[in-house]
Amino acid sequence: MKQKDILIILILLFIFVLAWIGGNIYHSGVSSTISETTAKDIAPITPTFDTKTIDKLKSRKKIVPSFELESVTPTPIVLPTLPLSPNASQEGKLLL
Repeated sequence: MKQKDILIILILLFIFVLAWIGGNIYHSGVSSTISETTAKDIAPITPTFDTKTIDKLKSRKKIVPSFELESVTPTPIVLPTLPLSPNASQEGKLLL
């Protein structure tokens, strides 16, 4: 008698789980929509290109901006030195 009750509960639980999964799949299919702006954004582009315009762009002169210089000399780096005291200079010691 006890095994029969467990079997009935398991069958009902299995049916409930299947109904739940089916309901979620149906709900996702019905309620999931793409907005109009997103649909425009993901639309495929046409594979035709204006080759005349591309050729004109390739034949443009290259302009070097004024902030780019041909030869740049680096600024020399001056390393700081520690000052010597008058008494320490005779002894060869640094003043800290």
